[in-house]
Amino acid sequence: MSEKKQSVGKASLILTIAKLATNLIALAAGMMLSRFRTLEEYGTYSQILLVVNLAVAFFMLGLPNSTNYFLAQAETHEEKQKFLSVYYTLSTFMSVVMGIVLYFATPIWVSYFNNPGMTTFAYFAAVLPWTRVIIGSISNVFVVYGKTVRLTIFNIVNGAVVLLTVVIVQVLGLTFRHYMLFYIITEAIMMLWVYFDVYRLEKRLYVSFDWSLIKKIFAFSIPMGLSAIVGTISVEVDKLMIGRFFDTEQLAIYTNAGKELPLTIIATSITAVLLPQMVRKMKAGKNEDAVSLWRNCTEMSYIFIAFFVTALIVFAPQVISVLYSDKYLPGVAVFRIYSAVLLLRVTYFGIALNAMGKTRLIFYCAVGTMLLNVALNYLFYLALGFIGPAIATFISICVIQLLQLILTSKATNVPFSRIFPWKQLLLHSLVNLAWGVPCYAVLHILNAGTSKLHIALCIGAGAVIAAFYFLFELKHIKLLWSKLNSKDKEPE
Repeated sequence: MSEKKQSVGKASLILTIAKLATNLIALAAGMMLSRFRTLEEYGTYSQILLVVNLAVAFFMLGLPNSTNYFLAQAETHEEKQKFLSVYYTLSTFMSVVMGIVLYFATPIWVSYFNNPGMTTFAYFAAVLPWTRVIIGSISNVFVVYGKTVRLTIFNIVNGAVVLLTVVIVQVLGLTFRHYMLFYIITEAIMMLWVYFDVYRLEKRLYVSFDWSLIKKIFAFSIPMGLSAIVGTISVEVDKLMIGRFFDTEQLAIYTNAGKELPLTIIATSITAVLLPQMVRKMKAGKNEDAVSLWRNCTEMSYIFIAFFVTALIVFAPQVISVLYSDKYLPGVAVFRIYSAVLLLRVTYFGIALNAMGKTRLIFYCAVGTMLLNVALNYLFYLALGFIGPAIATFISICVIQLLQLILTSKATNVPFSRIFPWKQLLLHSLVNLAWGVPCYAVLHILNAGTSKLHIALCIGAGAVIAAFYFLFELKHIKLLWSKLNSKDKEPE
């Protein structure tokens, strides 16, 4: 047992490091693309990605999620070969069909975004879904096979290739059309790498439409696919609204301003370890212990995320200038709102319901988020204009997460006042307000801008504040860490 736990821990650590590395590389690529390309070009790029993301969610019917379940269940090499062959045959066929549909539907999405320039890149939108689906599949496959190091190498190489493409195009002084062409070629090469790697795992991969297995796969994947569709619409609805009622350049600004920075890797890493422990405790009827463990994890995550969110809000103009350049400064207000949204990602609010197997309630909450977000997006757009959809997203997430906490309280029989660390989070929030508000006021009075000098001063001030903040919170962090470790050592 100990060896299994150790291997899982090692794999989790490797995957966390890999995720951090790939996120940083992707952030660097986005920074360079934002700086080197015009707002019109970046806006067009964002529109195509938006179309592709929605298409993949609708067309694939949750198929990518089936690999973890069916591949992990396969006991023999023959069963694994059969599933992988059927999966890649089916996903390739569906991706190609999706690409053809998107290609011939070009006039529809060109008309929606009122951007004739998108027509030039119809080929890009036709091929990208295929490469995205196949490249995205390798993560689950490698995890099932325990090839975490190989997955890390693949993800880092994939991100580095994208970054290198941006650099080469800029150094050679090539156009945006060249970038899009080179990008899709590199995506195709990485896709072929996936096919080859999967073939190497089982030494055999063949075309197969085994209808009995396909029926089983879809019976499993379609309910998850519905959740994926709901989740994608919830995430992308604000960009759809902006893309419809504003021009391409404004969508470019909104896209970068609304991009969630990878701070929540702290929360997702904690959640990955927390969920199985909560499942065990709740199966043993220890609901109070499970909720107490969740509260401690949430507070630990909040201490870190709240500081960085406050810093992003206070130093928003300087952060945008460093990440994306001054041409994205009109999105400062949107950036601040989406930074506040990161506070709502401090934990997985449905974790207790998930641990109790009440996944239907989680799905209903996801649908509720989507419907509320769609309705509020339009109303807030009419009332507030450009920042309206961002505020709508924040409010809809708040409402549904509050509902999840109420449902969790009823399901676990833990009083609502104790289901979440309300008092502790309020105290940590006050600590951040105590430094954030005066710092914001000083920057406003000094009219701090985005010159190199002002950015350097902001970085210096932020570093000093961070040192004092974490020294102030250190005792509490150690106490929480001690509680989490003592919980782990409790007998089951």
